[in-house]
Amino acid sequence: MDNVQKLGAQIWDARLNGKVLSRDMVAGTAERNHSYKVQAAAAKASGLTRCGWKVAATSEMAQELLGMDGPSIGPVFKEHLYKPGDTLPARTEHGSAIECEIAFRMGQDLPDDHIVSFDDLMDATADAFIAVELVGCRFEGGFKGAGISVCISDFSFNGGLVVGADIPGWMDMYLATVGAEVTVNGEKGNKGTGEAVLGNPAFALQWAATEAYSIGMPLKKGDIVSTGTMTGVTPVKPGDELMCDFGDLGQIPLKFEAA
Repeated sequence: MDNVQKLGAQIWDARLNGKVLSRDMVAGTAERNHSYKVQAAAAKASGLTRCGWKVAATSEMAQELLGMDGPSIGPVFKEHLYKPGDTLPARTEHGSAIECEIAFRMGQDLPDDHIVSFDDLMDATADAFIAVELVGCRFEGGFKGAGISVCISDFSFNGGLVVGADIPGWMDMYLATVGAEVTVNGEKGNKGTGEAVLGNPAFALQWAATEAYSIGMPLKKGDIVSTGTMTGVTPVKPGDELMCDFGDLGQIPLKFEAA
């Protein structure tokens, strides 16, 4: 097993079993493409089925927290998709948290020999839906100042994705104005709008399509792309009950238990 495969296996083991790794382990993966190779090795080690991508650090708030100068992508696994009302695992050792997001589902494969225009990307997108991402960091120090090597190598911090209701007429909507608010155990918490997501979740989808193409994994029919947090990061712990309210677009209630 080469070093990349070994490191990927260690990252997956940490995610699966609640371990925390030293940041020094990925200090040599500062080059973005190399970090994606580690991420791919971790995904392979999981044995799970990638069904799309999440985009990390699409807001200035997230970039400041993570110490990153731009976004990254990470795999979303079919086996870690949830529905509204489900009970999700919360690992305090990984700083489990949630983010309210807008996600898209691809209706067509994107080409593997060129990057498509924004209009062609929209034509290739089947639908949009409200979503909540579960995130966690498997490295010491957590999210704060993690940097690009830790983020990309660690699945871009993905832990799971809650698939909410479809957004009817999304193509004719200005998604930057879509709002969401989180209530934790009856107490109002973080809120925000789609504008936080690179100015518009559709722009984050375009960024993700370009990034996926650049690493040789262009978006495919059926792929889900969750575009980044509208509401910042809301920590969760076992026993918490949350309501993620997207206004007229619907609500996503969640409960959390120990992993």
